[in-house]
Amino acid sequence: MNMFSRFLIVAAGVAISDAARFRQQEPVAGYPTEGVPILPEHLDFADGVQTSDFVFDVLSRTPNQGQGGTVQGRESLNTPALQGQGIALSLFTVEEGGQNLIHYHPRATELLYVIKGTIEVAFTDTTGTLHANTVKEGQATVFPHALLHFQRNIGKGTAQYISMLNSENPGVMSFPRVFATLPADILAQALRTPIEDIKALQARVVPPQLSEGGVNPDYDGAAGPNGNAPVPALGGYIPKMPTGDKTKEELFTELLAYIKNKN
Repeated sequence: MNMFSRFLIVAAGVAISDAARFRQQEPVAGYPTEGVPILPEHLDFADGVQTSDFVFDVLSRTPNQGQGGTVQGRESLNTPALQGQGIALSLFTVEEGGQNLIHYHPRATELLYVIKGTIEVAFTDTTGTLHANTVKEGQATVFPHALLHFQRNIGKGTAQYISMLNSENPGVMSFPRVFATLPADILAQALRTPIEDIKALQARVVPPQLSEGGVNPDYDGAAGPNGNAPVPALGGYIPKMPTGDKTKEELFTELLAYIKNKN
């Protein structure tokens, strides 16, 4: 046996010994504990969680409101019983024609169950294949880990579904956030589109909180204040009415013209 082989055996033995010793440590108080590494298997559940905490009201969560619907999420940050359990959930209520924006979860696979209505779902894989399906009330679908996907209400009336993710902090990266974090010239080059068009698109879809200085008067508001709530069907919401020196009669005339063109 040469020196390198002996080194590998010794190194493996040390690693196994360290891992065993770490797993035999007594549970530490609290989860997460600042500065202290902890594995979920050290605790049955987070320190301080009471029996009543294992039942939580999803509908009591303040909705993330978009013009196409709402999202009410439960994850470890707002639900102590989920800490260390590797799971989170969100309840979606989507208006007719509304869409949950194209997005992905960097830290989770998603399992979706339709409570009410009919939705169109799809994800795209790393081969460039689009996997599209229609999911009805009582049916479920899965979106593989970190792949781009969306949901859209294609039925009559409001659709409602619950999304379950195998991470207590799954994260979400939606299109507006992509446009907010990538420089306009990089997007222009990638999409072979004039930079002026990219900037106009950024202005329309990026909410004020993700804009420089926290201000964006050109944001259309469709995806809500966070820029990641369900958006309405195209033409499905009334745009902001212009302000200034126009009289109420002039504004009313413009509103009637909008409604006429819409129909």
